[in-house]
Amino acid sequence: MSENAKNLKKIKNKGLAVAVALSVGLVAGIPMIVLGATNGITAVMVIGIVLVVLGFYGAPVAWTQYASKAGYSSTLAAIEEEDIDTIEAIAQHLGKRDKTVRASVDWLISHGCLKGYTVDKDGNIKDSVKKPRTRGFVDVGKCPNCNAPLEWTADAVVCPYCGMTVKRRDSEDKK
Repeated sequence: MSENAKNLKKIKNKGLAVAVALSVGLVAGIPMIVLGATNGITAVMVIGIVLVVLGFYGAPVAWTQYASKAGYSSTLAAIEEEDIDTIEAIAQHLGKRDKTVRASVDWLISHGCLKGYTVDKDGNIKDSVKKPRTRGFVDVGKCPNCNAPLEWTADAVVCPYCGMTVKRRDSEDKK
């Protein structure tokens, strides 16, 4: 696991802990209110009210934020493990909009989960630590036969796993 992936995991784990704590507080606060009110223990009742309010309003927000952070993992993997180096190619690979991927990459960079990376105005992702990447293919989506990532070679779009050749849309336009 890369250092960047470890940083993202730490951030996700903190978010998970907050979401779980708020959810547990919501559930625990209800009996505290009842016990505090029926036994005349004002402090327990007040703590119960605070836990219920924080849990009721905070838990959905915390779970939503955790889910969005968990979604950044696929963007990070596309950049580091699959060597996809443009916003457009990542968006196509993940089935997301360019704007969404750009926001994910910007978040990853700003939160230290893509150290050494920058994005230019054209959406090219540069790694200042490594040498520029050279590849013989660009990832262009999923194979309709086996769902593996497709490779766009100079001649065609070919699945590296099952060998299926997929017709490119732009090849029809050239005729």
